[in-house]
Amino acid sequence: MKIKAIVFDFNRTLYDPDADSLVPGALQALEDLSRKYPLVLYSKKGEGRDERIAELGLPRFFKKMVAVESKSGKDLESVARELGIKPQEIVVVGDRVRSELRAGREAGCATIWFRRGKFSQEGPEKPGEEPGCEITGLAEIAGAVEKMSAA
Repeated sequence: MKIKAIVFDFNRTLYDPDADSLVPGALQALEDLSRKYPLVLYSKKGEGRDERIAELGLPRFFKKMVAVESKSGKDLESVARELGIKPQEIVVVGDRVRSELRAGREAGCATIWFRRGKFSQEGPEKPGEEPGCEITGLAEIAGAVEKMSAA
């Protein structure tokens, strides 16, 4: 299925809260990918989160930004409807198999596990939670998305 949109988790995927800075390669990846795909920022609500996202200059890359109390497949189904595409045409990129990637799988989206940092050893808990692929650097997303689209 051809990928038509990319959903990014915020915390620890694009932004490192421990270093209070963007993850290495985040700006370049967003710059490159936003030329080819509509991007969506998918984040849990948090104190000062919207302000921090704005300070980092990220809103310009995203067609839509979604902040939720708890991540679920229904969020991504709603994003797909708003974009006028099927959930299967979305890839969700995140660092947590048991959070945004689980939500992606629930909705029928493709998933990419950004296996880095705090949750890099937190694998799937049950069958069906396995990510579509794993990357260790944001520069790898474009190639992973192309492979998924060709499959």
